[in-house]
Amino acid sequence: MNDAGNIKGVNYDDLPLRKLGKYFWLAWFTASMGQFVDAYDTLIIGAALLYLKPLWRLTPVEIGLLAASAFIGVALGAVLFGPIADRMGRRLLYIYDLVFFVVFGALSAFVTNFWELFTVRFLLGIGIGGDYSLSPTMVAEYAPARRRGFALASMNSFWGIGSVVGFLSAYGMAVAWGNTNPDFTWRFMLGSEAIWGLVVILLRMGILESPRWAALQEQLGRRVREKATDVVKKMTGGREASFDPGVVRKPSIKDLFAGKMWITTIFLWVWWPVADIAFYGSNMYTPYITKGLGLTTTELSFLASALYWAIALLGYYTTAVTYDIFGRRFVTILGSTIMGIDMFIGFALYEMKLFSTSLAFPLVMTLFTIYYYFMNFGPGPFTVAMAEIWPTRVRATGQGLAAMFSRFGAAFASFYMPVLINQIGYDGAFILLGGAILFVALWSYLFMPETKGLTPSQIEQMILEGRIGIFS
Repeated sequence: MNDAGNIKGVNYDDLPLRKLGKYFWLAWFTASMGQFVDAYDTLIIGAALLYLKPLWRLTPVEIGLLAASAFIGVALGAVLFGPIADRMGRRLLYIYDLVFFVVFGALSAFVTNFWELFTVRFLLGIGIGGDYSLSPTMVAEYAPARRRGFALASMNSFWGIGSVVGFLSAYGMAVAWGNTNPDFTWRFMLGSEAIWGLVVILLRMGILESPRWAALQEQLGRRVREKATDVVKKMTGGREASFDPGVVRKPSIKDLFAGKMWITTIFLWVWWPVADIAFYGSNMYTPYITKGLGLTTTELSFLASALYWAIALLGYYTTAVTYDIFGRRFVTILGSTIMGIDMFIGFALYEMKLFSTSLAFPLVMTLFTIYYYFMNFGPGPFTVAMAEIWPTRVRATGQGLAAMFSRFGAAFASFYMPVLINQIGYDGAFILLGGAILFVALWSYLFMPETKGLTPSQIEQMILEGRIGIFS
């Protein structure tokens, strides 16, 4: 294969990522930044709540409601944006969905009471929900089938980067103003979200339409802003290439239940909310749990959280280099199982009262570093990789509906975790996190489809026939 000029007869889905042009990586980066702002938002509200709790005298129920407010908005945004994107295209919504994040992120710095903050956090979540539908969809449709796993898993690593940046930002703000002006500290934390959202919007202004979606519209006789072949040439640095856009048909929500597709749809609607209990029950309350288990200051809890997230970032990159070798199913089951075992070891250590000794810091660091590493080299990347499962014509709808159901788990964990800790103690938190993620391991073993290396049409055919999980 000659790298120069336009080459016909090349199959785009067989290309390695190193053969793609700079535009592909720009598109990948802008989608990845959607993961970044989601993580930054999740972690920064957890940090801000440590200051809000004493200032506003928040009850555990109010803390839970504030933590869950954005997730309720995400559920609405995901289910609204997805079907629109399947009918009208990905590009326009993909650029402007984060306007919600900018506007209401900025307004959150100026609220004066609990209900005002709850409302702006809910509205901010609508924009994040739109991005839950669109960012994984864009990468799944841009990436060649051969290395789609790498593209999706490495995209998901920006959740970890956003977590580290969020905790380090919280640490810097806490050191600068936490003791002298705690009210300004939490306001600056929440208001800083708007800056990141604006950066992402500006980056996305130059992104073109998804070529697979555009190809479907052209074959259905509809006009598109950018022709699919032109987008592919842009991604390959000027080369022509054929690719699989998926089965040509008008989008219908019924496609999510055609043949044996309903089994996979239900699998994902259960898998993601239960996984999010394990994810957000720990992610959002990392400083809260870390401090409660023995770290003495708020600043130290932020720094410790950033440290084990930085180490755990390696999990994403382990997934990225192995996803197209071991497959999605093996990585998910392995990581989920080790996470569950890790949390029940934490439960045993808590019952032995070792967190009240000088061993508290190394034990907390070890437990949560292992937990987050295997979250990232495990079930975490599948939350974006599942976008490859849906047929192209309903991909954003399928991803949006799955994200909507996932927010039930995230909202439950966010609301219930402080209540659980208040009523039962940290042993209850270990049991909830460990039990949820072990269920994810079993559920994945039974029903998860293996999609590595398959084109959209091949994936649809496999799932329609029910060749999934232990039935493959």
